[in-house]
Amino acid sequence: MRKLSLEDAVASYIQDGTQIMFGGFTGFVREPMAFAWEIVRQGYKNLINPMVNSGFSTWLLHATNAIRVKEDSWVGCGEIFAKLDLNADRCLKTKSMLVEDYAHGQMQMRLLAGALGVPFMPYWGGMGSEIFKYDILGENNLRDGKLFPKKKYAMIEDPFYDQGKVPVVPALQPEVGVIHAQKVGDEGTVRVEGLTGYDKELAFACKTLIVTCEEVVPEISLREQPQMNLVPFSKVDVLVEIPWGAYPTQVPYYYDYDPVAMREADRIQRDEEMMNKWLEEWVYTPKDWKDVMDKIGGYRLSSLTANRFLGYSLKNKRGEVLPPEIYMPLQWRR
Repeated sequence: MRKLSLEDAVASYIQDGTQIMFGGFTGFVREPMAFAWEIVRQGYKNLINPMVNSGFSTWLLHATNAIRVKEDSWVGCGEIFAKLDLNADRCLKTKSMLVEDYAHGQMQMRLLAGALGVPFMPYWGGMGSEIFKYDILGENNLRDGKLFPKKKYAMIEDPFYDQGKVPVVPALQPEVGVIHAQKVGDEGTVRVEGLTGYDKELAFACKTLIVTCEEVVPEISLREQPQMNLVPFSKVDVLVEIPWGAYPTQVPYYYDYDPVAMREADRIQRDEEMMNKWLEEWVYTPKDWKDVMDKIGGYRLSSLTANRFLGYSLKNKRGEVLPPEIYMPLQWRR
């Protein structure tokens, strides 16, 4: 395992045309935002981006036309239940990005097949829809059997129970996988608290695993409650310690998502000129990720700091009305 700075990790493992997949959950939990931010800063293009579902990390890449081909089931951004990613919409309309559409479960099964080391996985999902009708990668002659499978899917006869035709989807083994965790031991063991999404499958499926984390801790401390550890040290190739590395998305028990930033993202993406000005101010001008956090300010970040018992912030203004104060028995207060 290599311990690298954010800048060096991106420069060492990403190049134009890299196939990269981000972890996290549904656009607002533990997205590796700092890593995506650094990719944009270093100017990489023509990326291949398979995703189970896309959120804020890919929102940045869509804004800069960094992705050439995308395999996905869902694309969105915004506070909690997604507003549309209008950057992705612009990429589609200008045909700067090709998108192969799969069902959510199909992408999960593809990743699981890759993690298990099998060539495909049977899955009923998508039957009755038009997902099987379209093959964007095939139409563009990209199915080479290497970076992309020779077929989007196939139908096979059930060899065991005579239930007729069963759809199978090809395994997915991304060149680079990036996940963000709360803690990583100094030898590489990864602990994720709260929703794990598809991070475990991604960790075992990808050829190179990069883990960004809030803090590096002594390995021995992760031997307590080992059932909470998600990825063994043997699978981690690169470790980057980057506090607030998932902002503005949530890292349970560390900090909450930032609804102010998410509403602002939804506002600026509606105008391409505003989007470009935002990129200049928040991505290209700051000298590093810490500079971005300093610009946001300690007062705002402190309001997002999670209650260590509940896992989220009681001070976070999620809507027009502040959440009610929660009173607990004295022995549960911290």
